Amino acid sequence: MKVVENDRVISGMLHSELKRCREMFDGLEKSILGLPKGVLSERKKRYKNKAYYYFSLKYRNGKHVINKHVPKDKVPSILSQIKKRKKFEKELLSYKKRIAYLSKVIRVGR
Repeated sequence: MKVVENDRVISGMLHSELKRCREMFDGLEKSILGLPKGVLSERKKRYKNKAYYYFSLKYRNGKHVINKHVPKDKVPSILSQIKKRKKFEKELLSYKKRIAYLSKVIRVGR
């Protein structure tokens, strides 16, 4: 882009925005690692004409699907953490696109 070549102010702004986006991307990645992945599902087991319900967290580990039991008292916190993770993953995708766009603009300007 000829504007980026000729104007150092715009070039500096683009570089600082790219740096900020990369820092945000790294921060979001780190925070996602601490949150549970997968979905929370309610399972039903029948035993001697009674139905028992419990919650389990389903997620993939490579090719395997893992089901982990979740105690009833921890269900609300796990649900909020899963929502938070989904939100962060959405933001991560937008930052990834923005980084690609800014990199392309800066590269073309050289």
